[in-house]
Amino acid sequence: MSVDCVYTSAVTLLLCCSAVLGRPSSNGGADGGGGGGGGGGAGAGGGGGGGGGGGGGSSVDDTDESPVVVTSSGMVQGYTKIIANREVRVYTGIPFAKPPVGPLRFRRPVPVDPWTGVLNATRLPNTCYQERYEYFPGFVGEEMWNPNTKLSEDCLYLNIWIPKKQRTRHHSNNAHHAKIPVLVWIYGGGYMSGTSTLDIYDGDLLAATFDVMIASMQYRLGAFGSLYLTPELPEDSDDAPGNMGLWDQALAIKWIKENAAAFGADPETITLFGESAGGGSVSVHLISPETRGMVRRGIIQSGTVNAPWSYMTGERAVDIAKKLLDDCNCNSTSLDSNPIGTMSCMRSVDASTISKKQWNSYSGILGFPSAPTVDGVLLPEHPLDMLAKANFSDIDILIGSNLNEGTYFLLYDFVDFFDRTSATALPKEKFVQIVNVIFKDRTQLERDAIIYQYSGWEKKEVDDKYSNQKQLSDVVADYFFVCPTNLFANIVSSRGARVYYYFFTHRTDSHLWGDWMGVLHGDEMQYVFGHPLNMSMPYNARERDLSIRIMEAFTRFSLTGTPVSDDIDWPLYNESNPIYHVWNAAELHVGYGPRAAECQFWNGFFPKIAQALKETTKITCEDYPDSMPTTNENCTFTSSFATINPRISFTIIFIFVLPAHGLF
Repeated sequence: MSVDCVYTSAVTLLLCCSAVLGRPSSNGGADGGGGGGGGGGAGAGGGGGGGGGGGGGSSVDDTDESPVVVTSSGMVQGYTKIIANREVRVYTGIPFAKPPVGPLRFRRPVPVDPWTGVLNATRLPNTCYQERYEYFPGFVGEEMWNPNTKLSEDCLYLNIWIPKKQRTRHHSNNAHHAKIPVLVWIYGGGYMSGTSTLDIYDGDLLAATFDVMIASMQYRLGAFGSLYLTPELPEDSDDAPGNMGLWDQALAIKWIKENAAAFGADPETITLFGESAGGGSVSVHLISPETRGMVRRGIIQSGTVNAPWSYMTGERAVDIAKKLLDDCNCNSTSLDSNPIGTMSCMRSVDASTISKKQWNSYSGILGFPSAPTVDGVLLPEHPLDMLAKANFSDIDILIGSNLNEGTYFLLYDFVDFFDRTSATALPKEKFVQIVNVIFKDRTQLERDAIIYQYSGWEKKEVDDKYSNQKQLSDVVADYFFVCPTNLFANIVSSRGARVYYYFFTHRTDSHLWGDWMGVLHGDEMQYVFGHPLNMSMPYNARERDLSIRIMEAFTRFSLTGTPVSDDIDWPLYNESNPIYHVWNAAELHVGYGPRAAECQFWNGFFPKIAQALKETTKITCEDYPDSMPTTNENCTFTSSFATINPRISFTIIFIFVLPAHGLF
């Protein structure tokens, strides 16, 4: 049977395929899986027996338009679609874990029970519980990131796209391989939102064009995926261990590895790729002692575990969890006397209440109340300490950032200051005010250093209101994204990893957001998944070529550990030679850095200020009688420089703090 395809893309334009065989619906869940795949498989078709066949022994039945695969969990039936004149087999909504509901809420995932019969894997899965973004109602640029399937705690499913036949249209990476490589996608969203079902994450074009199996999974978000109370509960408790969402990912990756061969792919060439929180997740799996052996290659886009928003200490996680308990009327003070009853109370709270109440702990721009937690297991130590000790000689990493990572978050957190369509004249006073809000947990001395580094007022003596907006967005981009990415790349390369760095600088001609926002966080995703190859979308020829270059780099890297052929100039990255490859439709070149000077401030100088402030507790008036401003008669050193000109306080850093402690 052949029908016309009308497919709503991430930007609500039409993708017209020549034919689709058995198209999916998007009402959540997988037929035959009982909402979690644990019971009888009523799905499409008959068929006997379940369970066997994972690993390398099974194959796809290609004699039917609805191909059946025998997996380690049971038989699954997908559908075939024609995309870009190629047949792609699609399987959506395959359960890999029991539904994390009832007694399994706030616990690590449990592998799905094998099913009998054939599971109908043709429907998009539920979206894990989260809140919608509705700052700009009706605006496609926002709506494209909101959930497009039913919200449910029963959401632990995965999706697979794989070409029916190997092809070598654009390169011959696979010429000597019997099976094709696997790219496993992990979506972003600050560990609070996101879903693998978004149109922009459809893996069909990438699979069809470059002979690769694409897999993606759902994982729990927010408190459902991160509630951490281990220090407050009995040692034998399985409740609230933290990092449940990351354990969901790990279980899905294990399932994909066990069953890749059954789909016709190579389980030994699995590469994780993810953006934002997805990139942070990839970096966790590459360094965690619990998961790093599963894969040896990772593509990390705009997010690493050492970024300020991408991890939290166990102490902070416990504080957030206790506040949520109290906000849900489950008294946190009863954890000592009645831990079972307290957790039972939390399991009785409806999911929508938890989803809303958890945001009470949002602490400002990128201060999400959910993040990978230093739990002593998945993250035994602070991420930087783990990075500094590990041997990464068996790891290949492709990593990078976008040109204007900060504008998206600046707009959302300070929506009263900025307009999404046009640049804002930001006076000096507002610049200072916003910096003080963003870094409210830092000392005034540290905030003054940031203002001095980015304002440029001391050099120009000009209050350029439009430049202020640009510099402020650079503060956000550098601190939260670019510089943590550089630091991660520096450390892992020094510990043996082969690292390739990209910098995505292309702004799509038909961009939906205002020009001032530049190349946004997440802008590369449309190119990674091949949307410019859809001729009905408003991309130009150079943008289609850029998409092909990026897709080829990802798939070549997944197979060989190198993103480009030898004739393209893209050297390995390391701290002494921080060369990156520019992805832009108009140019092809390498750069140095990126943002080298700014990242020297954040990764080198700024931590020294913080360390100096920790070490400097009491200073006598006699030691620095002229240069040191005092706050009381004992000359106790504090950070109360709120009324001091940034130039003065920055001078204090150099004259007083740094020489006094031998930092330079």
